[in-house]
Amino acid sequence: MKYLCVPSEVSLADLKTKTSSWSAGMYRRVEIPTLHTRAIRELITGYDRGSDPGSMYYLEKSTHYLIRTKALQAHSYLIYPKGGAITAINPRAFEDMALTDGDILLSKDSNVGECAMVDGERWRNHTLSGGIVRLRSSINRHYLFAFLKHELFKTELLSMVPRGATIAHANDLWLDCRIPFPAQRDAADVIAYVAALTEAIVEKERAIYSRNEEIHEKIDVELASNQADTFRYEQPTRDEVARLGRFDAAIYGYEYKSKIARILNYRHGYQTPSAAGFTITPGPSLEIKLLQTRIDSETPKPGFYELLIPANISEYGTMDAVTWLGTARKLPLLRAGDILFGEAGFHKGRSIVLIDEPDRATTNAHGLYARRRDGDLAQSIFFRCVFNWYRRQRLIDLMAVGGSGGHFSPDYFDFVLIPKFPEPLRRQVSYLYHNQTPPPARTATLTDFVAWHKEWNEGLGIWELDQELKALQRTLSEVQGQIIEGNPVELPFEPKMPGARN
Repeated sequence: MKYLCVPSEVSLADLKTKTSSWSAGMYRRVEIPTLHTRAIRELITGYDRGSDPGSMYYLEKSTHYLIRTKALQAHSYLIYPKGGAITAINPRAFEDMALTDGDILLSKDSNVGECAMVDGERWRNHTLSGGIVRLRSSINRHYLFAFLKHELFKTELLSMVPRGATIAHANDLWLDCRIPFPAQRDAADVIAYVAALTEAIVEKERAIYSRNEEIHEKIDVELASNQADTFRYEQPTRDEVARLGRFDAAIYGYEYKSKIARILNYRHGYQTPSAAGFTITPGPSLEIKLLQTRIDSETPKPGFYELLIPANISEYGTMDAVTWLGTARKLPLLRAGDILFGEAGFHKGRSIVLIDEPDRATTNAHGLYARRRDGDLAQSIFFRCVFNWYRRQRLIDLMAVGGSGGHFSPDYFDFVLIPKFPEPLRRQVSYLYHNQTPPPARTATLTDFVAWHKEWNEGLGIWELDQELKALQRTLSEVQGQIIEGNPVELPFEPKMPGARN
C-alpha cells in the first residue's frame, strides 16, 4: 500500500463528490511518480463478463465447470483450481466463453483485483462466474498482465471501491486504473523485457504443475500395475478395531479401505514412516502468553526467525509466502532435509521438503516436521511425494478427526504406509521434485528469453523451478519499480534487440 496517500489539499469538486465529508480517508488516492501512464480502458479492445448460473445448477460431477473468483490468487499467475475454486455445473447452464491459452481473467467482485492467465486449452469446458471478466488486450498481453499482478494496480483499485459492503464490488472501476509505461529511447525493448519476464514466470509455474502431475501419475501407475490381490470390502471386526486402536475416523468405510488396499496389496510391500527412519515432531506454540514478546514482520530482520507455516505451503510442495518472527524465546530450528506438514485445518496434509539449509527457520503449532536419522534427502523427498499422493486421494482427510478441516496428529503417521518402490523408480519420483540442471550454454537474448527458460525448465525439479520463478519475480518487481518511478531501465542484453514482442 506504499503508493496510497492522502493529499495535502482537495478541490471543491472533490469535496462535492464525497458529499462534503471531511474524513481524510475518503480522499486517499494512488499517486504514480511517472507521468507516462494509460488507463486500462485505453489498452483493451473490450472485455467479456462471466455469469452466475445459480447454485441450483451446481453438481458433484459434470463435464462442464464454473471458474469462481477464488481461482484467481495473488500467489499464482495461473488459474488456481483448489479449495472449491472450480465447481461442476449442469451442462444446460453452461455458457461457452471459449477460453483459450493466454486469456487474462480479472476478479471484479469478492477478492477484487486478483487476476490470472489461462494456460493451455484444458479450460475450454469451463466458464466464468459473474465476478470475473476476461480482458481483450490491444497491447502486449504479458506486459498488461505484469502490471495487473503488481500491488500498484490492486492498491489503486481498492482505493476506488466503496467501503462498508460485506463483499467488495469493483464494477467497472478497474477500467480507470492506470498502467505505467517506460519513457526512454528503447521503451519498446523495455516493454518486451517486462513481457518476457512475465511469460517466463508463467512457464515456470506451468512446469511446476506438470511435474506435480507426473509424480502422481508415476505413483498411480506403479501401484495399479503391481497389485498382488483384488480388493474385496469387508465390514470391520472387533479384532481389526483392537489392532488399529481407533474408532474415531472413517478408516473402516468403503472409500478408505478401497484406496488403502492399493498400498496393502502392493506386490513389493510397504513400511511405516517410523520403520523407514522418520521421527515426527510437532512445531512450537507461538502464543504470546508463552513467548512473552513477539514481533511479526513481512520482511527479514536481524535475529528474527524465518517463519514457515502450513498456511503458506502450496499444493505443489513450495512456499507461497514467508514471514518473520522476532522473540527472545529460543525456538526449535528446522534443518535441510526436514519435511514440513500441515497438521490441522484446510491446509492439513500440505507438505514441503526443505532442500536447502533454512536460515534460522521455525514453524508453528499447526506444523509437523519429519526428520530422518540418517539425513537421506532422497528418501525424505520420496516420502513427501507419497504423502502428497495420500492427500490427493483424500486418505489424509479420512484418517483425520475433528471439524473445521480436521486434525492429523503425529500419532496417525504410521497409518501412512510407504510403498517399497524399486530404487530406480524412487529416484525418478524424487528427481521430479528436486533436480538441479545447469542452464542452457548459450546466452539468452531478448528475442529468445522465454525459449531459453523453457529449455532449462525441462531438466529442473519442482524445488528448482520454484527458486528460479521467485528469482524472476524479484527481477520483474525491480524493473516495474523503475518504470513506476519514471527511471530508465537498463536491459541486461548485449546487443540490445529492437522491437517489441507481440
